[in-house]
Amino acid sequence: MTYQEWRKSSGNKVIASSPFSEKIFDFIPKGGRVLDLGSGDGRISKVIKKHGFKTYGMDINPTAVNLAKAQPDLVGIEFSMQDAKATTYENEFFDAVIEQAVLACVEKSDRLTIFTEVHRILKSGGFFSIAEFGFEEKLHERYKSDALLSGEYGTVVVKSDDGMKPFRSHHFRNEELDTLIKNAGFEIIEFTHSNFITRGGHTHPGHQYVVRKVQLQR
Repeated sequence: MTYQEWRKSSGNKVIASSPFSEKIFDFIPKGGRVLDLGSGDGRISKVIKKHGFKTYGMDINPTAVNLAKAQPDLVGIEFSMQDAKATTYENEFFDAVIEQAVLACVEKSDRLTIFTEVHRILKSGGFFSIAEFGFEEKLHERYKSDALLSGEYGTVVVKSDDGMKPFRSHHFRNEELDTLIKNAGFEIIEFTHSNFITRGGHTHPGHQYVVRKVQLQR
C-alpha cells in the first residue's frame, strides 16, 4: 500500500507504530501552532493538545480524519483531509510540524516534495520532528527480493490482514534522510536512534530528528 492507497483504506489499521519523542516540545513557543502531518486517528494530535498547543491534524485518508473528529477528547483540534505534497495552509503558518513514519510509505519521487511543503508552511526558524524506520543490513536478501515489487531497494512489502493491498514501508539510511533534510532547507538540531514496533510486534531500529527551518539555497 502506497501513500495514495492509504487514502482508500479503512483508516484504522496501522501496520506499525513509531515512538513519539516529546523533545520537539522544548522548542515550540507556548500556545504555538503545531501540525500533526499524517495524523491518522489522532494518536499524536492528542499528545500535542495536552501540552497546550494549538493543534492541527491532517491526513489523506477521509475515514481516519472522521474517526479523529468523532473522538470526544480530540474536540478543539482542527482536522482536515489533505495531501501532504500540497496542503492548503498559508505560508509560514506553523511553529512546528510533526510526522511519524509518513515518509516510509511515500514514493521516492514525492519525499522531497513533502519536506519542501513542510518548509513552506513552517514559520522562519520553525521546527520539524521526523520519525522514520531505519535500514537494517541483515535484511539485505529481503530488500533485494521486495525491490522486485516495490521498485526500490530498502523498501519492504508487508501483507495486510484487512484486505488492503500489500503495505510498502521504506527503511531509511541516515544519509538518505540527512540529504532530504538539507535539500529541503532544514538544519539538524537533534538526532537519536529509537526502536519502532512492527506489525508482528517486533522491534525495528528507527531515526528520530528535530530539525529547524533555514533559508533554501538557490
